[in-house]
Amino acid sequence: MYIYNNPSGEAYDRLIDYAMEVCETFSLMDTRLPEGADYDFAPYFPLRIVEELKPYQVAEKWVQSGFSSATESVSYDNPVYVWKCCREAAEILKTYTDHLQGWMGKGMAEDLCFQKEDGKDWLWTVTHESYRELRVTQDEAEALMEPLRGVMLVDIKNPPSPEELFELAKYHQSDRLALQGVGTAKLVERLPEIPSLRSVELFDAHLDILPDGLFALPNLEELTVYAGNLSAIPAAIGQAVKLRALHVVNACHPDPHSEPEWSAPSKEQLRMKTLPPEIGKLESLESLNIEYSGLTELPEELGNLRQLKYLSLTHHLIEGQPLILKKLRHARNITFKRDGFF
Repeated sequence: MYIYNNPSGEAYDRLIDYAMEVCETFSLMDTRLPEGADYDFAPYFPLRIVEELKPYQVAEKWVQSGFSSATESVSYDNPVYVWKCCREAAEILKTYTDHLQGWMGKGMAEDLCFQKEDGKDWLWTVTHESYRELRVTQDEAEALMEPLRGVMLVDIKNPPSPEELFELAKYHQSDRLALQGVGTAKLVERLPEIPSLRSVELFDAHLDILPDGLFALPNLEELTVYAGNLSAIPAAIGQAVKLRALHVVNACHPDPHSEPEWSAPSKEQLRMKTLPPEIGKLESLESLNIEYSGLTELPEELGNLRQLKYLSLTHHLIEGQPLILKKLRHARNITFKRDGFF
């Protein structure tokens, strides 16, 4: 079962404690590059966590890794350390990070895994790919709903409906939610029921209104909207002071099997004609991407986005190049095309 969210805080602690009880061992990988001209020397000092967990170490093995570039292809081995599960080790793990995705970065080991007595992984993560899996059956997952509250388990081979996914996210107070297909538009009004949300993705051709409550989510950092003909971005967006990325795409097709007669509206038929001046209040915004819209102008308040790094406005109705873009020269990359990328 895929761990849909990034368990953090008390949920992360519960997961670590439970894993220590039901598993025999746990492991982490030292992913640092080997040293030497031929990448044949391990880093000369061990990671701090390896030293702290040394009393509980039961094995050390090596797995092949590597990388390729335009000039070379290199293979090398990284050490994987294995320790016995115990309460003391659990407390050490908790001092290094408070969320499951935290096993990454300078000085950190990666890919936290827990193994049962037979040596097979029960909890398996690949940190840099944001992949997290608990190897349990559907029945076992349901039995773990309360003991592991905050760990949202989803069967990606048999995905739940938007309504079922929403209820799961609400129960576990997930940090992310991606809703797709029939029923999504009706659930948008209920998103404030999950104040823990940091990342929201909505994909529904029938989604035409973004409710004000969406932007009142206190932790919202990323919002992606794929719609058929979105009416507007409301002035309430100014409340989303933590928002770092906003991506809006129009003319997204519904299920072609249920609505074969549907056709994408022309730009002239699109209802999103302007951006609200309140968008200039998003002091944390780093990425703004709006594809296929009826925009005819840009608000001067865009110039207030001092943290903006990436701006992409493609396939719109704006004539010429607005002067406001000159105030955004601090952005690393600006893409402005009236008829591009569609």
